[in-house]
Amino acid sequence: MRSRVVRHAGRCIGLAAMASAPAIAHAQDIQASAVASVGGSAESNPYNEANPGGAAVAATAEIRPTLIARDERTTVAVNAMAQFRQFLRRYGLEDNYSVDASIVRRQSEWLTLRGTSSFAYTQGGFNGIGRPGLSVVGPTPINPDPLDPTPVVDPLTGLSDVNILGQRTRITSYGSGVGADFVLGAYTNLSADFDARAMRFGSIGYDEYNTLHGGLNLSHKLNESISVGLIGGYSVTNYLSLAQGDARTADFLASVDTRLGPRWTATVAVGGSFTTIDGRGGRPDIKYSSISTRLKLCWQGEFSQFCLGGQRSPQPAANGNVRVSTTINGDFSTRLSERGRLSLTGSYAQTGRSRDLITGGQPALDFAAGSARYDNQINNKLTAFVSASVSKTWSPQVQRKANVGIALGLQYSFGAGQ
Repeated sequence: MRSRVVRHAGRCIGLAAMASAPAIAHAQDIQASAVASVGGSAESNPYNEANPGGAAVAATAEIRPTLIARDERTTVAVNAMAQFRQFLRRYGLEDNYSVDASIVRRQSEWLTLRGTSSFAYTQGGFNGIGRPGLSVVGPTPINPDPLDPTPVVDPLTGLSDVNILGQRTRITSYGSGVGADFVLGAYTNLSADFDARAMRFGSIGYDEYNTLHGGLNLSHKLNESISVGLIGGYSVTNYLSLAQGDARTADFLASVDTRLGPRWTATVAVGGSFTTIDGRGGRPDIKYSSISTRLKLCWQGEFSQFCLGGQRSPQPAANGNVRVSTTINGDFSTRLSERGRLSLTGSYAQTGRSRDLITGGQPALDFAAGSARYDNQINNKLTAFVSASVSKTWSPQVQRKANVGIALGLQYSFGAGQ
């Protein structure tokens, strides 16, 4: 299994490198950087179990290299991650890997082309969701952006699937996408996107699936502060297990994007989604409609920033069915001194109830998490940090204890080069 995964990772990295090579070779500005972290952590229930066996202590290490190449028309970015967490007892080694590549090319004054590719081999909860982590704290808030028409191919933060959040489940995901931005006039823009994702699970009881998604986003600028738009999308989910039905979802939303003064920005989109789950064994299809919403509210100060993002829409679940799910993410960061920074994050996710009562209705699952991290910059390259977090899953079927954790360590930055 491991060798096969490594081969897949190599292929994805190789494809990304080959696709990016021509642009990188002719780039006028090339920047390479990396952030490496080492430390230790202690958690009460690291894998969200019903009966954890006491506190788990681990040594952790992580590296995140980045390569960005630019010229007058093209920008290529490659980001990778390798993370290792060695528990002193019970759980052994947890290792996680990912690579993302993107290319943006400005063809003309009215056309911009985009492409993405992604691979991840992860444990279901490694990404700092409810766990004290070594991940870099940067100025970019909410990830993923709930209003990005191309979903981020990340099985943990890109989906509101509580079935896998925090679980000791191996997840392998592959994704790619293409898109184009059109300038239709002085005040009107159109974006078109198409992406595909494959989700594979290493535990029995989860249903692997593939998804295809296409979308259009039309926006019109009314004045310097307000833009209105229409968002349309169509998704197809194909479960590989014959025990679960495939599904199709169409989304239609109206959006308003506004600047509320010099520091606040807000985007709100509201509409409807229409889902059809294929019947099986000659039974009729299951059809339902739901209200879909998207929200993003951000404040940018001189030394602080705050951002809140949320989304409610039909999403595939790892144990079958496309369900109406909700995700809310928020973060706040502020500079306490010339060298010190405090970051606070919070998240809530709900995987909605199963609509397919033929195989037995499955209830909604809820997950909430919060974390705090303090960074102290020792010099231009080296930073010391300490973080704490708490998370809990609510399930009518299984009572799981909360996870409370703390981590500390050092983070070293390797600067960008030309």
